[in-house]
Amino acid sequence: MMSPPPSGGGSVLPLANRIVRLGGAGAGAVLLVLCAVVAQTTSAPASRPAAAPSPASERTRPAHASRSSKPATTTAKTTPLVRTVTTAVLKQRSTIARREFGGRAPAAPTVLLSRSDAAKGWAFGSSVIAPPAGVDAPPDASLFLAHHDKTGWQVSVTGARTFAAFVKNAPSDVVPDGERTLLARYGKAASSGTATGLELPWGVGKSWTMRPAGDPRAIAFAGGDGRVLAPGPGRLYRLCSRTSGHAMLLLIHPNGLASTFSRLTALTPVKDGGAVRTGAYLGTTGRGLPCSSGQAAGPASVVFGVLSGGRPAALNGLQVGGWTLQVAASGKAVAAARDGVRVQGGDPLLNLGSGALPVPSPSPTATASPKASPASPASPTVTAP
Repeated sequence: MMSPPPSGGGSVLPLANRIVRLGGAGAGAVLLVLCAVVAQTTSAPASRPAAAPSPASERTRPAHASRSSKPATTTAKTTPLVRTVTTAVLKQRSTIARREFGGRAPAAPTVLLSRSDAAKGWAFGSSVIAPPAGVDAPPDASLFLAHHDKTGWQVSVTGARTFAAFVKNAPSDVVPDGERTLLARYGKAASSGTATGLELPWGVGKSWTMRPAGDPRAIAFAGGDGRVLAPGPGRLYRLCSRTSGHAMLLLIHPNGLASTFSRLTALTPVKDGGAVRTGAYLGTTGRGLPCSSGQAAGPASVVFGVLSGGRPAALNGLQVGGWTLQVAASGKAVAAARDGVRVQGGDPLLNLGSGALPVPSPSPTATASPKASPASPASPTVTAP
């Protein structure tokens, strides 16, 4: 039996997302009732997860759905939304996802509704196409905006030409002004240079171990106290799920790049669209595979990636945390280089932050070539760990 929403006007969107997965006419009927609640209720902020430490972040609390004088009419319009978003995501992202998944056909995306304005006919959320079983590739993650007009729901996904126009026209309770400029920039290809302006996702001056994640667009990091920190400032969005362990986090940075984090537990309580500073707590390393109920083998870790133009970027040659990352095209070998010092996968990697810290001296776990220039980002030599 399904428990009723918590008293005090708690948000029903997480419950709506669970019902959507059930499908069927019964789910549609329940969604009608839930949408009416969303349209007429002002939600209170959700309580913090007990396991999550207090993040060092700024919080921007998203506005909730506006009141509607005709809930029956507006809720009838929102009932087919998730189905329409699913179709639009597959149409706009399936070619990209197929290429990212090695030619395998993508499954239907997981759609997560974040905000809606039933009276004005707008909705905002995220969608994730998980890789097929046995494919070591990061999920294809995107954000969407939907607007209901006379012909039905019109959907635009990050990376589409229409997304910036949707961002511009959406009401402020669906796209708050603090997010509008950032979202309009996100989805456009960022600079083609190698400098990302990002730190590594743990404390500056501390060392974690890096390991290959089986794909050139992802690296796994583990070590220290397991606390994963924001590598740069930006706005935070949840993907797949709001449940620790199987959710992904998307952090969009002011320069148009975004970073992704999966396998996290004890997620930060910062709401979707909330502003975070560099070094803000995001979560703790874990083993849960994103967008599924599976568990990864090996130690608890965070899988880190970078998006440019709304698509996963190859990490090879990118400068992160003061190092130039070197990732084999197979994704099965990783290294990092700076000023003649080269750290192999499986060895401790020091987070240099902005690069102001001194480069560590060569040691048994880091090799150096004092007389040679650093390896070229375009054609690094990567040795398997």
